[in-house]
Amino acid sequence: MQARILVLGSGEIARCLARLAVDAGLAVTVSEADVAEHDWPAAVETTARVFTDAPWRLPEATHAVVARGHVGDPESVAGLLENGAERVYLIASARRAENVLAGIEGAGPERVSAPAGIDIGGQASGAIAVSILAEILWRAGGEAGRLRPAVELRAERLSRSRSGQRHDHCPGQRR
Repeated sequence: MQARILVLGSGEIARCLARLAVDAGLAVTVSEADVAEHDWPAAVETTARVFTDAPWRLPEATHAVVARGHVGDPESVAGLLENGAERVYLIASARRAENVLAGIEGAGPERVSAPAGIDIGGQASGAIAVSILAEILWRAGGEAGRLRPAVELRAERLSRSRSGQRHDHCPGQRR
């Protein structure tokens, strides 16, 4: 079953993530009281229902992103876990994430990525969204592949001359 994304929040990171996820072919729903105040891609389903006020059962394979600017983070994470999220991605600093997870009782914290995303070193909203979507796609794909930069993997496989050029031919190159 293909992954679905539920985004709680409508800030800049949430908007970037929704656009990227739609471009990646994923079904996206955004839930926040002020959702109508923002432009969303046509393929994004929006609802002004606030999940923590009236939680609903989530469809199978739902990856939920908490991007509410820390408003109700513990309640959001706990509610998502209780209502069937396959995984919850919390946008927060490491310290904030630790505090949120410490406040969650019951089963499920092992299904929380906090802080969310793969560390790619970016701090702009778009870079954070890319890192979160990359983690979602990796997890939804069964955690296949390595989370190491392709450049490192390539360097390990190839022998290099002093000039940095390969010794052997490129697979697509004619000899």
